[in-house]
Amino acid sequence: MTDPSAAAPDGPPGDADPQHLTVGRLLQERLLRPAVTAASADMLDTAVTWCLPWDEVQAGVDPLPGVVVHARANQIRPELLPGLGRRNATAVVVAGGAGDLPDPPADLPVIHVGAHVSFRHLSQLVAELVLARDTHVLRYGLTVHRSLVELLYRGAGLAALGHQMARLSGCAAAILDPQYRVLAFERSRDRVFEAAAVADALREDACGRAADGASSDRSAAAGPAALAPDQPHAGPQVRTLLIDGISATCVLNPILLGGRHDGWVVIVESADPPSPHDIAQHRVVVEQAATIVGTEMLRLRSVEQAEERARGDFVHALLHGRFSTQHELEARAAHYDFPVGATYGVVVANGLGSVGSPDSPTALFQLAGHAARLDARPNAHTLTTVVGDVLAVVRQVDPAGRRDSPDAQDRALADFARALHQELERRTHRRVAVAYGRCVGGAGRILDSYREARIALGIRNRLGMDQVCGFQDLRVFATLVELAESPQGRAFARDMLAPLRGSRAGGSDLEQAVMAYVASGGNLNAAARQLHVHRNTMLYKLDRASRLLQLDLREAEHQFAVWLAYKLHLLAETVTAVDRDLSPA
Repeated sequence: MTDPSAAAPDGPPGDADPQHLTVGRLLQERLLRPAVTAASADMLDTAVTWCLPWDEVQAGVDPLPGVVVHARANQIRPELLPGLGRRNATAVVVAGGAGDLPDPPADLPVIHVGAHVSFRHLSQLVAELVLARDTHVLRYGLTVHRSLVELLYRGAGLAALGHQMARLSGCAAAILDPQYRVLAFERSRDRVFEAAAVADALREDACGRAADGASSDRSAAAGPAALAPDQPHAGPQVRTLLIDGISATCVLNPILLGGRHDGWVVIVESADPPSPHDIAQHRVVVEQAATIVGTEMLRLRSVEQAEERARGDFVHALLHGRFSTQHELEARAAHYDFPVGATYGVVVANGLGSVGSPDSPTALFQLAGHAARLDARPNAHTLTTVVGDVLAVVRQVDPAGRRDSPDAQDRALADFARALHQELERRTHRRVAVAYGRCVGGAGRILDSYREARIALGIRNRLGMDQVCGFQDLRVFATLVELAESPQGRAFARDMLAPLRGSRAGGSDLEQAVMAYVASGGNLNAAARQLHVHRNTMLYKLDRASRLLQLDLREAEHQFAVWLAYKLHLLAETVTAVDRDLSPA
């Protein structure tokens, strides 16, 4: 019996696929009985694809894989046979003269038949058998293709396609993603394997092959022709694996569409040992199924992406308050089973990657998907989207349906924000800025929490803070928001800071020195150490700033006035930037 592994596409060139004509099968035909040969069974198991006469073969030098050479007894010269072996001829059929057997070379079967077997008879027989087998394979392939395409046309899904593969093969069938995670699985009646066990066996086998390939590449200094680990060979593969300690033969084919590897289709043969004919049929099934299953996966991915875009539009509308009426909000929320009367809070994050990178949009949306699945609880809704380079998360904070105290809701939102911060930094391997707004009642007020979250994020980034912060945590800024937006607040900040910023000599240095002095509570030495300057230099800068401001900065009241002006200016700039992003028109 042929070793099933010999049917793999990366096997030796001389090995016969079970669906091909072999020398041994050819000798079973009535025309060639009785035949005499000293060749071993392994040599008779090589594939036959064509037949050529002796004279034509001797006139050329081309390789002869799969070719049976026909010769008459009076044409044979023993010294020429090794040359045919070096050219990979499959066999030499000698018509007549069985009593004068030449010593055949070790790698070339020499078969003696009756003198009545002419080249025309032999070549016609080979052609008929090869074409008959190819036609049989083609017809079976069309049957498999038709049965799977009908399911694809009806949009039955991956589970139905896996069930049809199992029905056609009579064995267990699986559809796996590129990492060998199970997408669909149909058990066999004869030998019951668990889906996880089949996936684990294939994953371990792939890891072993990758390790062997890497070792071989290092020793042989493989060139650019070597395939990447995530781009497998096209075509069916036959592997003998241990599944739960039981030896089993798996026939699998990669799902390759447009150069992208989307997974595997697998048939686990029930018989042990398997029949070569069954293996040949399984190869046809997985080869046909790979393209059809890949097409269904592409359709499902397109539907999923469309749903994600629609969900993202809904989240954008929530964040920016783009519903024309309450009825529109309720109608769209009902489509996503999103309770409009619950309590929500918004968490935002940035610093997730390079905005200019071509892969950044895809990476951001992948992070959004991970954020949506973080800390999943029954009846707790978490919606995510990407706004520019900012990841926005709408989190429901009363999942139990009860009205907790505002403090409890704020604590729940803060806990989620910290968990999100840890998850994002773990996945991106970089420092991520996370902030959140206050909890609000009702979906119609989510835009208020989002605006506060963006303001908190902007302030956090401007102040260089490294911890997760909420809008309520920045109590001073939260209190000053309305004043910073008012004309009086803007005028006060502008008039107070203008002398420092308008100074021709060292304006920015003066402002920096004054704010360091104010931040240190009027401690001159501490401010000098913070700026890494001499105490006398600090005194000079403060004296110059006092003259420009016409204030004595040694007095606490004047220090507070400068501090307030600076905070109002910082807050006004942040609010203006956030409002510009929220309402670009």
